Amino acid sequence: MPMWPVNEVPVAQRARIAHEERTGRTPSQVAHAPATWLLIGEHVDHSGGVVLAALAEPAVAVALSARADDLVSVVMHDTTVQGTEVLSDEVSMGVIAELAAARQPVIDDRGRPAAPPASEGGLAVQLAGIVWTLISRQLLSRDTGGLDVTIVNDIPDGAGLGDEAARGVAFALALLGKEEDLGEAPVRARIAEVCTQAAEMFSPVPPLRARFTAALRGQSDTISVIDYADGSVTQAPHPQSSSLEFYVITVERARVDRSEEILRRRRFVEEASRAFGTESLRLLPDASQRVIEWLSAVHKVHGEENTPEIGEAAAWLSFEDRETVRAQRVARALRARRTEEIWPLLAQSQSGLTGPYGLLGSEAMVQLCMVRGALAARAASAGNVEAVIAAVDGRRAPNFTQDLSADGLVVIRLGRGAVADLADN
Repeated sequence: MPMWPVNEVPVAQRARIAHEERTGRTPSQVAHAPATWLLIGEHVDHSGGVVLAALAEPAVAVALSARADDLVSVVMHDTTVQGTEVLSDEVSMGVIAELAAARQPVIDDRGRPAAPPASEGGLAVQLAGIVWTLISRQLLSRDTGGLDVTIVNDIPDGAGLGDEAARGVAFALALLGKEEDLGEAPVRARIAEVCTQAAEMFSPVPPLRARFTAALRGQSDTISVIDYADGSVTQAPHPQSSSLEFYVITVERARVDRSEEILRRRRFVEEASRAFGTESLRLLPDASQRVIEWLSAVHKVHGEENTPEIGEAAAWLSFEDRETVRAQRVARALRARRTEEIWPLLAQSQSGLTGPYGLLGSEAMVQLCMVRGALAARAASAGNVEAVIAAVDGRRAPNFTQDLSADGLVVIRLGRGAVADLADN
């Protein structure tokens, strides 16, 4: 299996040309967004933890122009190892309004918010959902009608590189392209919130807020350190250099369907936070012990239906506490330029993901990467894809990539991506 293809023509330029060829019109806006990869912490954001995320070189670009009707018509040129695939989809904004109404939470017989079933929306629904959310948040005019949308995507699907999040970010920026303060941090933070909200309503896969934040507020030469206890975004030095490379190792389109397992953990933490009246469990003193006591009381009063077992919940809470501490230690090591200290922390994180947290998958690929000489290997997005992030000594990188390609795996060099922006900026 070859290395992931790299096109020398900028992705935004290709999107502009493809849109003009398709519609015969110059796009009103073109925006691009990078792939994102996660060093550690991606399963603790909902409990107020710390996530370390970085930008990768593969990118996506979105070109759009207005239509006379209310259809959102999407054509995507999707890069694969075999070449370019062209996908098309469309939906009316009227259908999106109906879907949004059906996705509103309801109250169960215990007085608790009950989430509706996961969305089954495709590409057009996900993008039109961003339009609906921007309008509902008063960031986009209610007069916004249909759109012709052309996407050129170089981010591999199912590799844990946030291709869906990147599309959403680029699309939102293109929609808001006339805003003067589009580069300001508060505005970008709000766009990240909108993209997350839209993905929660219209995407079948549970979104990770950190991907939107990193794509919009990250930097090419740093790792974004996102602390969800206070919402801060700071930067730590990027470890990638001539003597250290990072790769994603995967099989093509290696998505797995463990969304419900991820949602079970998130809903439990969110319900516990509501029970204690706190924005996140990290702000609650002695959170783990108090939450287990609360869960025991819930079991006694309401039974165990739709709630985790005590041992299961305790394992989740313990993992999230320890993962946040590990993420903080990784950030300190990066800032102190002690890169060698992060490898055992990443190994502990991987063990925690597949052990106490119970999101199995990618173990065999992690072991293969380590046998092939990686300094560290960790699931790229446990529970969502069968893919691994591997750190490799620069001197061993050529042999490492050749060996894994010979094993039939797809190898993507991460490098350093550029923050999401309008194509003219």
